[in-house]
Amino acid sequence: MITFRTGRDGRPLVTTAQAAYTLAKTPAQFRAWARRRALTPAATMPNPSRGQALALWDLADITDALQLAEAPARACQEA
Repeated sequence: MITFRTGRDGRPLVTTAQAAYTLAKTPAQFRAWARRRALTPAATMPNPSRGQALALWDLADITDALQLAEAPARACQEA
């Protein structure tokens, strides 16, 4: 039985590659972007290739980080 872990908003957690795709970045670019915003993976899952565990990201956390980044830009435009 496969169980899907869900994030704060009920959507399934996504891998680094999927999270990177949502922002039109490569996985390396996404990890650097997340590091600059102090985002951490919500969970991990075993790697099918027996390597390092795969990080699972919460899309709600990514959305929050994007909205925080856009807030100062909107404030400047409104002034």
